[in-house]
Formats: sequence, C-alpha cells, structure tokens
Amino acid sequence: MLQRITVILGILMVLWTFSGCSEEATADKASSDSKAKTTSTKADSAKADSAKVAAKQKRNKQQNPKAKKQPNPRRQNQKPRVAEGVPVKVSVVGTGKISQHVLYSATVEAEETIDIYARGSGLVRRVLVEEGAQVREGQIMIELVDDELKLNEAEAKLAYQKLENQLKRKEELFNRQLLAKEEYEDLKINVQQSKIRWERAQLSLDYARVRAPVSGVISKRSVKLGDRIGASTKLYEMVNLSRLIAYVHVPGQGMHNLAVGQPALVTTDFLPGTQFQGKILRISPVVDPGSGTFKVTLELKSKNRLLRPGMFVNAHIVTATHPRAVLVPKRAVVYDDGMPHVFVVSDSTVNKVRFEMGFDDTEFVEVVAGVKKGDQIVVVGQNGLKDKAKVRIIEGEGLRIPAKPDSTGEQAEKT
Repeated sequence: MLQRITVILGILMVLWTFSGCSEEATADKASSDSKAKTTSTKADSAKADSAKVAAKQKRNKQQNPKAKKQPNPRRQNQKPRVAEGVPVKVSVVGTGKISQHVLYSATVEAEETIDIYARGSGLVRRVLVEEGAQVREGQIMIELVDDELKLNEAEAKLAYQKLENQLKRKEELFNRQLLAKEEYEDLKINVQQSKIRWERAQLSLDYARVRAPVSGVISKRSVKLGDRIGASTKLYEMVNLSRLIAYVHVPGQGMHNLAVGQPALVTTDFLPGTQFQGKILRISPVVDPGSGTFKVTLELKSKNRLLRPGMFVNAHIVTATHPRAVLVPKRAVVYDDGMPHVFVVSDSTVNKVRFEMGFDDTEFVEVVAGVKKGDQIVVVGQNGLKDKAKVRIIEGEGLRIPAKPDSTGEQAEKT
C-alpha cells in the first residue's frame, strides 16, 4: 500500500514539473514575440523618420538651389601646394646711354661769398636779418642810433636853403650891375659848399642803415643788439646760392682727358639717391708743387637749391659716352671667382652666363659680350641660385621665397 502511494506521488510530481516548464516556455515565447514586434515597430519608425528628413532636405534644395555645400573639415585644413621652381623676378635686357667717368671728392662752395661791414659808426638799435634769411639787394639789415645824425642833416639843409635864398636876391642885383662880380661868385661857391655839407649829412644818416649790397642768403651773423660798431666791424657773411662751385684736384696724368665745358655728375651722402648736373668751369694752368695736381673748378646746378655750401660731394667727371650700349642692372650681377655673371631665364630654367663688362655707373653695367638685348635675366632671387635650376617668375611688387615647399596638402590627400 505504501509502495502504491509512493508511485502515485512520483507520477503527480512529474506531471506538475512538466506543466510548469510548458507555462515558462509559453511565457518566454510570448515575451520574445513582444520584443520582436517592438523592435520591428522602432525600425519602421526610424525608416519613416529618415524618409521624412530626406524629403525635407530635397524640398530645401529645390527651394534654395544656390545653397553652399558644407566644406569638408579635412580638406578645409589642407594647404595649397607650392608651385614647382624657385620664385624669382626678371628684367629684360635693353639698351641706353652710359658714360665712363673719373671720380673725385670735393666740397661745395659758393662762387660769391660776401662779408658785410658797416659804412658808418654807432650803436646798434635794431637787428632785422637772421642767419638763413634770403635778402634782396638794398634791403635794410641793421639800424643804428641816428638821432644826432638826423639833427645834423636838418641843420645842413637849413644852412643850404638860407644861402640859396641869398643867392637868388644877389643875382637880381648882379644882373642890374649893383653887385660886384667877385662878391657874387663867392656867394655861389658858398651855396655849393653848403649843398655838399647837406648831402654829406644825408649820406651819414643813410649809413645808419646797413643795406645788403647784393641778393643772397645770410650764412653767418656776427652782430647783436647794443653793439658799438665802426667801419671795420664785420656784421654778416652772405652767399649766393644760385652759383655753386666745387674744387677738385686732378693729377697731371689725368689732365689730357679733361676740358672746359665737360659734363660732370655730382652725388652726396647728405641726399642719397639724388644726382646733380655740373660741368668744368675753369682749369688752372698751374701745377700745385706740393701735391702735383691741377685745380679744376666745377660749376654745379642745384635743383630746388638742395646743395648747400660745405657739403661733401663726389664728382663723377664724364670722359667718354656710349649712346646705345647693352645695359644690365648692377643688382642682377653675381660674381664667381671675381668674374661677373647673370642668370638668363629660358623655358623656366636659368643658365649662369658670364659676360664682359664695359662702362659702369651707379645703376647699370655695360655688356660688351655674353648677354644680348632682349634676354630675360634674374634681378631678384639670384643669390644662392644654381645653374640649370628650375624657376618660376613672380610678377608684381615684392617677392616672398619660402624656406622649403609645404607638403601638408600632399600628405592630407594620401590619407
């Protein structure tokens, strides 16, 4: 009996276990079906949202066809490629006039330098002109105390007028033969002497005003207010800036190349970049025994009166001129072993060409052989340039030469 009850209980437990597993399987299946349905619903919803966004973008594009495309951040940071070749600036070889010259140093001087003295004497009442002033001939520069001189002039004038009136009265008597001829002649002489004394008093009064003897510029003032001056007192120094000269001393062997009227070019460090024209005015026929040189006087033409006496100048005296020479700028010339060369551009390649020099001046060099008219030569960027190097010509102002090509753009494209 007990055995039968045990068997029945075992059967019931098996049945109960089987029933629980079935319910769990059914629940799991239902849960899986629910999750799958939820996932499907979300996917359908995402697809619908994507379709709506795409449709909206399409409508915006149709409504605004000029809308800019958004830049690619990677490409935006890329730098442009540097063109191949060394950047240079070029110039075309042309022709022009160039001269040979000899160089001498000199000091500018005024052809007319005048020391001004007083013609009278007295105390200085007024000083009317200062250094650097431009004065005209006859202009009053100094006024002296002239009170006594005015009185002397007035007294002399009255004396002359008195004698002149007496002469008129005596003349009538003389004509009527009521006056002796000797007395009449003495009266005429007295009148003339009185007139001379009046004119001398006028002259002394006029000398109380010191006037400029010629037109010019005051270079030095030596008088001040209150000074007592006399006929030997130097008051001013004056120069005529319209006529400037310079003395150069030429060795005897160089005289055969010089002649009166020969042109000269004058430069000075006081005015860099400015040139002045001149010519040989005089050549001394006497040799200086101390230096063995001739004194040559140059006449200078100062535009706008920029040259001033005392300036140190360099005088380039022209000895020969070539009117149609082939010219190369000095800045384009490079020297290799002391020989002049230029870089001639041909098909983006430079050739280092040696040439023979002729005359030269401050800006250009004459080419005798090696370079011809019309050649393109490098004028900027030639330093460090090699023969047969590749170049690229830069136009416009300035020239920026990078230290090395920038490969940032190439690396970005590779990645």
